[in-house]
Amino acid sequence: MKTVPAPRRRRVPGVVFGLLVFCLSLLAVPPFPVSANNVAGGSRAYQERAAAEQHTRSRFRRLEWASLVLIIAAGGAAIFWAGRRK
Repeated sequence: MKTVPAPRRRRVPGVVFGLLVFCLSLLAVPPFPVSANNVAGGSRAYQERAAAEQHTRSRFRRLEWASLVLIIAAGGAAIFWAGRRK
């Protein structure tokens, strides 16, 4: 009687899981506070507030793009994993 080996299940390496947890923890860290040092100073204070607002907007825009990339990568990995299971 000939024995047939059972199919091996591939496991996701712990490194990949660790990197995913690390990336998610970076997204959970609050950003450094942005202050414009708003002291009464006319147009100078306005320029500082405008610069601080622009910096905050660009930070949130980068965060939105990073989360979109992370969602797409996780979705692609899930689809790839599901396809390989069949």
